[in-house]
Order: sequence, then C-alpha cells, then structure tokens
Amino acid sequence: MHKRYELTPSTAQPFPIFIESIGHHEDQEKLVRPEGFPCYHWLQTFAGEGEFILDGKKYLLTKGTGILLLPGVPHTYYAITEQWCTQYVTFSGTCIEAILSTLDLMESAVYKWDVNGPMQAELGHIIESMDIGPDYSSYDASADLYHFFIQLKKHGQVNNRTSIRNQIAHLQPLLRWLETNYHNPDTSLGEMAAVLAITPRHLSTLFQHAFGLSPYSYLIRMRLRKSKEMLIQQPTKTVKEVAERAGFRDVSHFVASFRKHVGLTPERFRQMN
Repeated sequence: MHKRYELTPSTAQPFPIFIESIGHHEDQEKLVRPEGFPCYHWLQTFAGEGEFILDGKKYLLTKGTGILLLPGVPHTYYAITEQWCTQYVTFSGTCIEAILSTLDLMESAVYKWDVNGPMQAELGHIIESMDIGPDYSSYDASADLYHFFIQLKKHGQVNNRTSIRNQIAHLQPLLRWLETNYHNPDTSLGEMAAVLAITPRHLSTLFQHAFGLSPYSYLIRMRLRKSKEMLIQQPTKTVKEVAERAGFRDVSHFVASFRKHVGLTPERFRQMN
C-alpha cells in the first residue's frame, strides 16, 4: 500500500513552510537520484530496514531513524529486509531556509530517536490528519510540519550526539542549583561544573548544545529574569538593591546587561509594567 498526498500552497499567500507531498509506503522500492530531489526531503523507517547512500557513505535506516536531505543532494536508497516500510515528506516554503537554520537543521544528515518517544509518531499523525479530508487545511499541515521539526530538534540525535531533551535532563541538577544560588556573584564555571561532577569544558559543551549559550550567559539571563520579577513585584527596592539581590557585582554592569538583553533600562522597564 502506498498512501500519498500532495498539497498546492496558495500563490497569492505563500506559506513560510509547506508540505509538497507526504506519504506512507508499505513496500519501499529502490530509488536512485543522481541529481537529488528538487525539494527538501525527509525519509524515515516505519518498519523493516533500509540502506541509504549519501556522499558515498552507507547509512542503515532502522525504526527510530530518519534522514533529512537538502535539495539537489545525490542519493540512493533501497530495502535490505524483505519489506521496508517508510514514511516521507517533501517540503519547501518562503522561509524554509531561515526556519531550518534557526533550528540548526540546515544539513543533510541521519537522525535517531527513541522509538518509544513522541518523535516516532509525529509524521504518522500528519498523514492520519490528511485522511480527514477538507477539514484539514494547508494551514494545518504547515503548522504541523513546523511542529515536526521542533520535535526533531528536541528529540533527534545527529552524529551520535545526545538529544537536546536528554542533555537538558542531564543538566537539571545544576539548573535547580542555580535557581537557589544565582544571587551569588562569585559563582564560577568550576563551581557549576562541580555540581555535576564534570569538567568545565564538558559543561560548556552541554550548555552550548542544549541552549546555544555558555553556562555564564545562561546564568546572566537567569539573573535578568529574576531581576525583572523583583522590579515588578518589589517596587520599593532601588535598582541598586535589585542588582545586588540578582547577583550582579555592581549596578552599572546590571544596567548595561539589562539594556542589552531587554532593550530598556531597569527603571523604564519598571515604569512600563
């Protein structure tokens, strides 16, 4: 059984991201594309196993594995078990490059995820929604496709790197510790690393992968979040007192950091709230 749906977005109101085609293939045939595919292409295994050739390298696609392909990338794939069941989506959009770049997904790569987690069923949910008929619009499909890539970013592992979800789980003891120790201006990278019993370098790598920030930048943003709460909830406190309670060594550093990240001075922020 080959279930395939094609959508045609409105030319009068182009979508930032849209599905060109999506489907479920019970018995995937061999495909050789020396010129690649004209659209962005996602392919994942639903059951069985297949082999994918990309840049001269062979990748095994088992359940819980999929591949993201950029347009025009030569590739070949075929079943290596008696039956290989796949699900796929091809897509494009006026903002597709910006969206994928923001999510750090702008490369052809193989992704893995927990087959018992939410990622495994994401594409199937979109395909099932297509069965509903006219009640499921191109707008719905566009929103669901965006959600699919959010889930891929959150749960997918590329190049054997731990998923963001697992990285954040690993960081949880430190994040809880920071919630009660953010006000200490002497908090150092070494002290934070010691909470997890890892090296400062490893800690920096975890934070960069999970949040796109250094541990110190994360701490500064936490202090700013706490300071905004204090500015609103404790109007009698001076800016200097708020700075000290939030963990800033001096008020000038606090005001400069606040203006940089919030776009307002602390006093102006307080007046507007």
